Amino acid sequence: MKKFAITLGLLLFAFVAKAQWTLQTYGEYDYTRTSGSSASLALKGNCQLADNFNIGLGYQASTLNRHAINLQYQVDLLKAKSGTLYLENRYLYRIFPKYDLQEFNALLDLGWRNRHFNFQLGLTNRFTAPIPLRKNGGMDVTFEPMNVTFCVEGNVFDQTHPWNVGARISNYRDFVIERFTLFFYSVNGYYDFGNGLRITAEAGLHPCGVLNLSSQYNGWFGNVGLIWKPKN
Repeated sequence: MKKFAITLGLLLFAFVAKAQWTLQTYGEYDYTRTSGSSASLALKGNCQLADNFNIGLGYQASTLNRHAINLQYQVDLLKAKSGTLYLENRYLYRIFPKYDLQEFNALLDLGWRNRHFNFQLGLTNRFTAPIPLRKNGGMDVTFEPMNVTFCVEGNVFDQTHPWNVGARISNYRDFVIERFTLFFYSVNGYYDFGNGLRITAEAGLHPCGVLNLSSQYNGWFGNVGLIWKPKN
């Protein structure tokens, strides 16, 4: 049994070692009239395990003492000349120590992408709970109704071009999922330096939340980051 476990571990290690890895980090600045200025740092890793399957893991920490972990995978269901139909499953955990609150999200959507555009439509569930989870006998756990998620984005060139600019509208991002009626608007771009290194930038508007509507409907954000795709 021990030899079998060692052999299986070596095979898994060899399989992952041959996979195509992509590493990303970005720093973000955010401002709303209610919360003021804040900054965050995000780290993400993506592993292409097969031609039609990839898995990713990300972590974000904010100066507002807010943390988030994102686990997701994509499976290509159908490839054609006009584009690719795919399935995405995402799990997002957010923790707010200042308020003794934690949040769990699960998202499942279908997407269609081609050289210039990406469209996604899906459903998500969310519940919030105090920290620790069994505080007050679990009576403070709140389950929200099912929510619709969407994303529409486009780029001037395809992703193999050495530079690009694009725009996006959706109700979710890497580390946050909003209600269907609350949108994120952004413009973005990248520039390839060569040797698998790419610099990225994004700027846009985000919803402030229901409690902030009287003072400001949207806040704004901007980020700059790096993507590194090592050559096998």
